[in-house]
Amino acid sequence: MYAWLSLSPGSLSRSLALAALALLVVLTTTASSKPPDSVAPDARDGSHDFDFEIGTWHTQLKRLKEPLSGSTTWLEYEGTTTVRPVMGGRANLVELSARGASGRFDGTSLRLYDPAARQWSLNFANVTGGSLAIPTVGQFTNGRGEFYSYERYRDRFVLVRFVIQPKGEDTIGFEQAFSVDGGRSWEVNWIATDTKDPVRTALPEELASAVHAYDAATLRNDVSVLAGLVTDDYVLVNSDSSLQTKQSYLEDFRRPGFAIGTYTLEEPIYRIWGDVALVGGILRLAWTQDGIRHRRTLRIAHWWVQQEGHWKVAYTQLTRVPSADEVDG
Repeated sequence: MYAWLSLSPGSLSRSLALAALALLVVLTTTASSKPPDSVAPDARDGSHDFDFEIGTWHTQLKRLKEPLSGSTTWLEYEGTTTVRPVMGGRANLVELSARGASGRFDGTSLRLYDPAARQWSLNFANVTGGSLAIPTVGQFTNGRGEFYSYERYRDRFVLVRFVIQPKGEDTIGFEQAFSVDGGRSWEVNWIATDTKDPVRTALPEELASAVHAYDAATLRNDVSVLAGLVTDDYVLVNSDSSLQTKQSYLEDFRRPGFAIGTYTLEEPIYRIWGDVALVGGILRLAWTQDGIRHRRTLRIAHWWVQQEGHWKVAYTQLTRVPSADEVDG
């Protein structure tokens, strides 16, 4: 699923992919510690196995910087995952957008169910690859999903295992690992945890979508989207009591050398009164300006209003919360 680790070159043909999957079957049956039965179809209808994941999730993830090199350096990211049904519910589309100190990651995965084989294929792509990776194929057994592929990583082919493990109604764990010995041993290189986003359950769908669009545009420094999500008479009251209009607020995002690193809301508060809503909480904010990193903890309150059928932010207030992890430089 997470083939953004540059697992497969774009030139790898479909025939080679099928041959690789055939080899995977041989490997997993002859290995002394073969992958479990999730690679073998059973009689159970698994077409609804991903229904539990439909919705929006807060994602925390880390990936091993240099797999299969002995490295123990992990890169960490934080962002949002959205899973929605497509093709009448016979498939689903995953969109992940995350950022961290090492940069930004945007990827998508199309999950397709084969009713004859009773298995799912996870088809991943990211914005830098330009093509779909070799699919990982498998199924859920007793609530645990395991998916396998045989792919090229740098100068060798590796066995890839991707595991999806629900941990209650509000948490899902994901793990990717490589094996160079046919599944006898594994090196984990991707760990992610999704927690249920409270916005989807606390707010109407249209407002929740607007809130997510605002947060995503903030992370991307997407001025054009932000401009459409705030009112013309928008006012921002900063923690030092200074005021900003819509124009000056958007100009901040246009500053050369400026980039948001993380924008995470904790202890969220949601209230709605007809056409007016409050979305607030504790904001963990990190950004870079002219090569200098900054981090702040703020109490934030966004007042949303409906204008011509669309939700927009009319007023924002920031109050600084002293925190030991605040840094500049």
